[in-house]
Amino acid sequence: MQEPRSATRYNFGAIAEVIDLDEPDALVSLTRDLSLSGCFVTTTTPYPEGTRVRVRIIHSGAEFVAVGNVTANVTPKGMGIAFTQIQPNDQAILETWLDSAG
Repeated sequence: MQEPRSATRYNFGAIAEVIDLDEPDALVSLTRDLSLSGCFVTTTTPYPEGTRVRVRIIHSGAEFVAVGNVTANVTPKGMGIAFTQIQPNDQAILETWLDSAG
């Protein structure tokens, strides 16, 4: 059983770079969903649950960066990421994007 989501998710397609903080490994993909607390990134090579990652999302000329953990939502089509650290300027960018998506 999945835990209830803590924030509303919006369909949000943008370029996403995900970097494993413990390995020199990065992937570039697309976001599918985005919320104040996390995102879902489409990839055929998701990182395992619990992997600490840095996420960089680029949309409409703006860039958002956060640190997070890969959630239990790992499928052959991608992985969920829960944000754990967001700087205030990145939080403002995220809120602007979600306001326009909603």
